[in-house]
Amino acid sequence: MKKHLFFAVLVVVIFYSTSLYAGQDHLDHFYVGIGGSYAVEDFDDSPDFDNSWGANAKIGYHTHPLLDIELNFDYLNKFEYNIVDLEIFTCMFVLKGYFPISTEKVKLSTVVGAGLMHADFKSDDEIDLCGKVGLGLDFFAFQDISLGIEGNYTFGFGDLDEIRYFNFTIGAAYHF
Repeated sequence: MKKHLFFAVLVVVIFYSTSLYAGQDHLDHFYVGIGGSYAVEDFDDSPDFDNSWGANAKIGYHTHPLLDIELNFDYLNKFEYNIVDLEIFTCMFVLKGYFPISTEKVKLSTVVGAGLMHADFKSDDEIDLCGKVGLGLDFFAFQDISLGIEGNYTFGFGDLDEIRYFNFTIGAAYHF
């Protein structure tokens, strides 16, 4: 129940923050980014799996001074337990809302996303819905290049509801 309340609060913050700047000009542009990830498992009723390294890629569109829409791809190499390996791939649509206290060079954001999770457990593949909530910080080193960090909590639904993990990503993006 706590995660659903947290998810609802993040959505309200994103839409409230963006409505404060509804009268401003839009800065429409696309961006692409890549990064590395480290995921800390929080699986329900499971043996103690090792944490996992991974990769992240994103394509985004800056729709408003305080709102981006992204398509994120995350690949986590292996959560390991003895001889059992679990690989995870997610594809999510994400709303990234910037806090109004952000500057031109440093932007604090919330992320809320939903999509599909593919889990490869031994020889058993499962695909189901998933979601994520988190916080991010982007630093614009140049006008068209940003460096970012993000921490989020990713969770599966349906057949994958026991798969949950904290994902920490660091990466760079090019803004067209």
